[in-house]
Amino acid sequence: MDIETLAAWGELIGGVGGMIAAVAVVASLLFVGIQIRASVRQANVDSYSTITSLWTGFTNTVAASEETWAVFYQGIRDYDSLSAPEKARFNFLIGMYYGIQDTVMVHEDLGVWNNPETYHRLLDESYRMFRSPGVQSWWQQHQGRVFAPRVEKYLVDRLRAESGER
Repeated sequence: MDIETLAAWGELIGGVGGMIAAVAVVASLLFVGIQIRASVRQANVDSYSTITSLWTGFTNTVAASEETWAVFYQGIRDYDSLSAPEKARFNFLIGMYYGIQDTVMVHEDLGVWNNPETYHRLLDESYRMFRSPGVQSWWQQHQGRVFAPRVEKYLVDRLRAESGER
């Protein structure tokens, strides 16, 4: 075999090796894409599970006793009528409520909460709660110290927009 034949065989083998490498790269990219997609789905499931657990915990806390429910119910309607111990309990409960809203907003911002209809319903519900007389009184007495900043900004901005303030 002469040198030219060997060179031709070398080029052929190199070309086949390059094609095999290209196929391997494409296959590995497909695999990585599938893994990323599965990871995103798992993050969405984890987000949903976390938020569901938080709401379940809140509901169980509020509904656990007639006294706790009465404090929450009365606090939403007339915070100022609560006794000092009841106000402390209400502060804890409403803080839990809006803490969950902050978690939902963080998950939405991170792109792992993939449920826009539910997200907007939660925003509407938290705003409805914020507009109730007792929560407004509570907020006026504690503003700037009770919400995660993103929740307070959302609620206050929406309140101002709906009242025509700037």
